Amino acid sequence: MPWSAPMTTPSPKSEAPATPDAVFASLLQKLGEAGRAPSGAVASPKTPETLAAALFDVAGRTGTAMFSVWAADDSDSVADEDEDADGDEARAETGGRVINAGITLFFIEKDTPGTVGLLGAERVPVRQPMAYELYRPLGKALAAHAKRGADPVMPDRGHVSFPVGAADPDIEFRVSFRDDALGLWTTVLARDRETRQAYPSITRLPLSAEHAAFLKGLFNRLDKSLFNGQLVMLTGASNTGRSTTLRAVMDALPDNVHALAAVEEPKGGPGGAIGVVKVSGELPLAQALRSFLRQDPDLVFADEVRTLEDMQMLCNAAFTGHATVCVLEAKTPEEGYAWLTEAMPGLPVHSLIVHHTRDAATGALSMTLHETKPTDDGNTLHVVSWARAS
Repeated sequence: MPWSAPMTTPSPKSEAPATPDAVFASLLQKLGEAGRAPSGAVASPKTPETLAAALFDVAGRTGTAMFSVWAADDSDSVADEDEDADGDEARAETGGRVINAGITLFFIEKDTPGTVGLLGAERVPVRQPMAYELYRPLGKALAAHAKRGADPVMPDRGHVSFPVGAADPDIEFRVSFRDDALGLWTTVLARDRETRQAYPSITRLPLSAEHAAFLKGLFNRLDKSLFNGQLVMLTGASNTGRSTTLRAVMDALPDNVHALAAVEEPKGGPGGAIGVVKVSGELPLAQALRSFLRQDPDLVFADEVRTLEDMQMLCNAAFTGHATVCVLEAKTPEEGYAWLTEAMPGLPVHSLIVHHTRDAATGALSMTLHETKPTDDGNTLHVVSWARAS
């Protein structure tokens, strides 16, 4: 039986399309008007399930950087990307309230000068309203299509490849879901090969399986140890993959956390709620970190620590409850930890150290985990190989 919209009493203001084919046809028209029309034939979806698949197909074929399927109470402020929408937003009367719903696709102006991060560039939206009665079934269809919950560690995330079934897809969509009283809000971030290479999964790093699983879980779950004064240091010589590990850790974060990163060479954007700032001679790391702490982020990332002032700022961030991760040039884990003892003399700072090395003969990269433990007298900390707690 073909899908049909549930019977509701529409708002007199509503002229938004209420069926999958009508919504999709109107979206294609708006994309054409914006000069973003997909090439080739496009099938008309008749159900929420086929509309869900069609949205990913069109996003892949048009170079969409991000899209969302949303609903919001008209009496509240709509999300930033939709708050300036025209008066023809989709509306429906529900319990005496007027609800807006729609689909918003974002395109990035690649040539925007002086910007940092994928979503730091100018975002050009294409908005398509839809009747609210389609919002809930479409949300369920998107969750099923993206296989929401397939990763038990990240139950509110899913993935879709474009083209479908490709071993090395042109684009991998990272799909995030948020349940609220109106239904299921869906946010989709497109990640091309270059972005996936810059922000790899922790499991793709040259770590042992046990170490990778521990590190991935630490940031996937936002383990409480990250916020108890522990500093995570990524140590090693230059060109041993420390900055790649930093980006992998950033990419392992769950959605809807407030994280800020100060980096010397920004590469794309990690997505989520991570703000990326480029540090340089004009904006030293310590100054950026000082500004970060005034914004009270959940996590702070720094690439790379060069002065004791930088290290002191990071230690202060860790001591005040911010998860803190930094890149530090050091030939050994012990040399890296010596920076902490010099920056904060007489004050023990617990640390998790991810050390990077490169084989001089083969060039192969490797990583090992280390942690600080009290000495036998219990008065100081020293560096030992990491061991899973029993």
